[in-house]
Amino acid sequence: MPQVTVAPIVEGHGEMPAIRTLIDRISLELMGTYVEVTQPFRLDSAKMRKPEELAKAVRFQSARVRDRGGVLVLRDGDDSDITCPVELAASLAPEPDLVTVPVEIVIARHEYEAWFLAAAESLRSHPSVHDDAKAPEDPEGKRDAKTQLRSIMNESYKETLTRRSSPL
Repeated sequence: MPQVTVAPIVEGHGEMPAIRTLIDRISLELMGTYVEVTQPFRLDSAKMRKPEELAKAVRFQSARVRDRGGVLVLRDGDDSDITCPVELAASLAPEPDLVTVPVEIVIARHEYEAWFLAAAESLRSHPSVHDDAKAPEDPEGKRDAKTQLRSIMNESYKETLTRRSSPL
C-alpha cells in the first residue's frame, strides 16, 4: 500500500517544527502507523487570510503529495469578524477544481495553544509540564491560551520549545 503523505501549511514559526509531532501523534492514534509529512509551508497571518494566497500555497503543497494523502492547513481562528471555525474554514477553502488532492482546513477556535491545554494530561511526560497538569473545562473558550499554559508548566511557554520531540 502506498505511503500516506500529509503536506502541511501553517501560520506561525512555532508550528513549523511542531506540526510533524502533531501529525505523528494523530496518525499513530488513528492508524497505528506514521505518515510521511512533507516540509511545512509557512504562510504568514496576513496571507493566510487571503483566499488567493492560500490557494497558491495549497497548489504548491499539492505537488508534494504522491499517491495517497493531502494538504493540511492549520491556523488560528482569531479573526474578529468570523467566530465559528467551520464557517471560517469554508470561506477559505480553495475551489475544488483548482486542487488535485484532498485539502483539509483545520482552525483552532482562537489559538493553536488551546489544543495543548486540551491535551494537558497527555503532555505530562514532557519535562516542561507539571505532573498533575489538567485541561481546563473549556480550553478553547477563552483567548490567551499561552497564559493558561504557563499555569501548567514548569517554565515559560515558548512557541518553538520542542524538547523530546514534543511541541511545547
